[in-house]
Amino acid sequence: MREFAYEIVCGTLEEDGHSDELFHALLQEHKEWSSHQKSFLKNLSYGTIERCIELDGLLNQYSRIRVRQMDLPVRTVLRMALYEIRYMDQVPESASCNEAVELVKRKGGEKYASFVNGVLRTLVRQKDSLEIKKEWVRLSLPKELYEHLSASYGKKTVKKIGEAFLERRGEITLHVRTDRIAVDVFRDRLNETGITCRPGYYHKDALILEGSHDIRELPGYKEGLFFVQDESSMLPVLCAGIRPGECVIDVCSAPGGKAMHALMELQGKGGLLARDISEGKVSRIRENIKRMQFPDVTFQVWDAAVPDPDNREKADVVLADVPCSGIGIIGRKPEIKYHALESAAELVPLQRNICRASAGLLKPGGVMIYSTCTIHHAENEENVMWMEEKLGLERESLDEYLPEILRNRMTAQGMLQMIPGIQQSDGFFVARLKKVGRG
Repeated sequence: MREFAYEIVCGTLEEDGHSDELFHALLQEHKEWSSHQKSFLKNLSYGTIERCIELDGLLNQYSRIRVRQMDLPVRTVLRMALYEIRYMDQVPESASCNEAVELVKRKGGEKYASFVNGVLRTLVRQKDSLEIKKEWVRLSLPKELYEHLSASYGKKTVKKIGEAFLERRGEITLHVRTDRIAVDVFRDRLNETGITCRPGYYHKDALILEGSHDIRELPGYKEGLFFVQDESSMLPVLCAGIRPGECVIDVCSAPGGKAMHALMELQGKGGLLARDISEGKVSRIRENIKRMQFPDVTFQVWDAAVPDPDNREKADVVLADVPCSGIGIIGRKPEIKYHALESAAELVPLQRNICRASAGLLKPGGVMIYSTCTIHHAENEENVMWMEEKLGLERESLDEYLPEILRNRMTAQGMLQMIPGIQQSDGFFVARLKKVGRG
């Protein structure tokens, strides 16, 4: 398993790959693996990627060679082995050291085997006294990202955010299709099969499953009784206040969670146009909606940043869940943090082009729901201010749509920022904007 974990860690940290894609590709290739093997692989690979900055900080204290100056196989193996020693108690320390030495040999670093062994044995001896003084290293956040978030939210809040990112709960949230089965009835079905679950924090139709599950094996999957959707991702449709008979356009729809939520609110009356930029993404939406057995949905490949004269001023509601830096979901996709600020700077112009094109789809009096999975002000509040200034849109209060626990001064002004470590949620932003004139 360590060799496969090496592929994921190296492919993600050294080759800018995506941990999820690499992990699931291996699962498809090795369907014979047991649940224990899958769990070990995921814990070791994701954990190493997640805590890389912390691991490098410790290695630099006890190695005569700085991590960045090591050969690629050496630093990858050392990071993985140190993560095992520090966080995977079920693995004997001697086994971690021995396996690391053998792995670095297989990866072409035989001349460094004694070096790897020496560094790890030293770290094992010092295990109980290892200390990290710099907060950004302890939280395993890039220094620039830590400083940026500290300037935006303050160091106390950033500490909570960083710690929340590091708490990988392994939970799955299901959105129950309550037009077909009551939440409590579905919960009883899950409990009867030994699956532990609890109600969502913010949405009445949410159930949170504890532990790791193959959703395709859950009761009700084939019948389309639920789909996977984090509670934060339920907020855009909740805040849209969609009513039966309305026309809804979901401009960045894949994989289709918000579209399916909107269809539940439409109750078979009105229309939904689900779009995304490629046939591959639209196929995912179509496949998910087909499993859920929703009728009368229109699918379309369309670049959301391109104006659409054929659908100008036709929508009562536009859902614009735009591409973003993803800083709010670092806890689920840890590699995001290593390029987050760079991505944010590049994405703001695209987000504004999508908003401009989306505003053109709205009827006068129609509502745009703008959302991201980030906690970056430039992608969130600053974009909303730009829309008000440039697009003839006006914020409306979210309070009538939200549970009381989420209402605050900001939601009264038409925006909601979910912050990891403050709310029980990923980082997520939602704004409700009404078209007050002809665009």
